[in-house]
Amino acid sequence: MAVVMAVAACSHKGASKADSASGRLLTQSAQLLEITDNDGYYMVKITDPWDTAKVLHSYQLVPRGEVAPTIEGVTRVEIPLEKSLVYSAVYAGVIDELDAAEAITAVADAQYINNEYVKAGLAEGRITDVGSTMAPVVEKVVAASPDAILASPFQNAGYGAVGQLDIPIIEMADYMETTPLGRAEWIKLIGLLYGRYNVADSIYGEVSKAYCDIKRRVADTSSRPKVITETIINGVWYVPGGASYKAQMLKDAGASYPWADDKSAGSLELDFARVFDWASDADCWIATSYGYPMTRATLVADYKPNERFKAYQTGNIYTCDTSVTPLFDEFPFHPERLLSDYVVIFHPEVSEGLSLNYFHKAD
Repeated sequence: MAVVMAVAACSHKGASKADSASGRLLTQSAQLLEITDNDGYYMVKITDPWDTAKVLHSYQLVPRGEVAPTIEGVTRVEIPLEKSLVYSAVYAGVIDELDAAEAITAVADAQYINNEYVKAGLAEGRITDVGSTMAPVVEKVVAASPDAILASPFQNAGYGAVGQLDIPIIEMADYMETTPLGRAEWIKLIGLLYGRYNVADSIYGEVSKAYCDIKRRVADTSSRPKVITETIINGVWYVPGGASYKAQMLKDAGASYPWADDKSAGSLELDFARVFDWASDADCWIATSYGYPMTRATLVADYKPNERFKAYQTGNIYTCDTSVTPLFDEFPFHPERLLSDYVVIFHPEVSEGLSLNYFHKAD
C-alpha cells in the first residue's frame, strides 16, 4: 500500500485510474500504456503519442499453451518470449535486470550496447547483429526468427521491410511519456513479455518509492536554480519539450526550466540565439557527450559563443560521457538514480546521503 501511495503522490495520476471493465488494470502512472489482466491473457493498449485520441497498437499477450479468444485488429503475442530482437540498449539492460537476457537472440545498433551479456553473446555468436535500426538487414532478421521485436516508434515513420514480416513489433513508446515514473512503469510490459512480471512490478515499486522520497527533499526549498541542458550540435540545440518526462524530472529536482510552459513531449530544435535569449542567465548547465570528456575548454572550442552563458562563466557545468557511463541505459527505468544526481547538483543543502551516479563537474 505504501508503494501504491508513493506512485500516486508522484504521478498525480494512478489513484484515480479504476480497474478496466474488461479486466484488472495493472498500470497506474503511464499515460500511454494500459495493461489489463483478463484472466487467461493480457490486453495491452498503447496510445498514439502524437494523437492521443488514437490507439498506436493493441496486443493480446497469451501464455504459451493457453487458449484465448481471437480478437480482430489486435496483435497476438505468445509469452514469455523465447527469442527476441531488441533495437535499443535501454531494453537490453532492463531485460538483463529482469534475469531474462537469454531471450535476447538478436540486436540492432550493437555498437551502442554496453550490456556485458549482449557483448559476450555477440562475440560468441549466440546473438545476431542485424545492423542499424534505420536499415536492418532483413535476411538476418528472418534468420534470427524472433518471436517479437522491441522497437521505438517515431512519428510518420514505419519499420521498412521488417515491418512487412510476420513478426510482431512491440512499439515501445515509453520515451514519449510525460513523467519519469510513467516511463519507468513500462518495465511491467517488458516483465510480462519475458515472463518476469512479478519481478518487474517489485522493481517498479522500489523505484517509485525511492523517486518520491528524493523528490520530497526539495518540495519546500525556496530556491529554484535555472537550468539549461545539452549543447549546440551542427547548428541545432535540442532541448526537452516542456511536457516531456525530462522537463518533469528537472521540476521534480527543484529546478527552474526555461521551456517549462512548452506543450511538446518530445525535443525542441532551437538555434543558439533562441537558447541564449531564454537561458543566458541559467545558474547551471547540464550536458552529455559521447566518446570524449566534455570540459569548459571543449565547449568553447566547439562553439566559442558558449562562453557567454552565465553558467560557463561561473564554472557551474556538469557533464557526462555516455560512452563510458550507463546513463541512457539505466535512467529510463531507474529515474531515481538521475534524480539523485540532479538534487545533488541543484540543491546540495538537502542532498545528504545522495550521490552523483553519472555527472561530474566539468574541469
